[in-house]
Amino acid sequence: MTLKTALQSEILRGQITTKQALLDRAAALGLVITRNGREYLGLLGADGKRFRVHFRFSADVSPALAVTPEDGAPASEIRVRGSWIYALVACSSDGTRKACYVGQTVNLRRRFREHLLRPRPGRGSYGLFQWAALEAVEVQAVVLCWVDGDQSAASRFEGYWLGLAQEAGFEAPGAHNWGRLPLPAHPAGQPRQWPTDIVAAAMQSLAKLVSAGIVPRELFVVDGGAF
Repeated sequence: MTLKTALQSEILRGQITTKQALLDRAAALGLVITRNGREYLGLLGADGKRFRVHFRFSADVSPALAVTPEDGAPASEIRVRGSWIYALVACSSDGTRKACYVGQTVNLRRRFREHLLRPRPGRGSYGLFQWAALEAVEVQAVVLCWVDGDQSAASRFEGYWLGLAQEAGFEAPGAHNWGRLPLPAHPAGQPRQWPTDIVAAAMQSLAKLVSAGIVPRELFVVDGGAF
């Protein structure tokens, strides 16, 4: 596991919960801070390689993002003026095949519950769940990014991430029903290819997330005008 993957995993799993703790951890690993952004750190390793880790610690969230919770959900699960882009993923037990569904939502907890408990034949993620059932594997979830913008912006990022997934070899069951999305060029602040290691470290069982009422943090935060 690379230092980038290890650090990003510690952030996503809640082992690092503040920016200061992240700075201390980087120092302990002998990393040099090259960029100190609001939601990312640029780091330089002893091998001369540079990389970034992204974060959005709850203590750092701007009060402007707070809204009245719905459905009993914590305010951090619902924000104004934007959407989350997420992926549902399933991999064959021998690791040779993988499939995904990419979607957008303004309420992650509610949307995850809908995917798990209210499948609609021929619609949305239904094809992925059929794929997973045939492979006898579990569906996992990962929150790819938060898009600060309108639904049109969210659809562009949804299409961009779907394109990355397909380029990385993911099947997209039923995409003819849900995958007719814009396929824009590379936006600022987003990876140029599917971030395999980071996604693998962040994925969690959809069933467990729903049963525990847990909403994962996003991997990236972007401005909807980044294209």
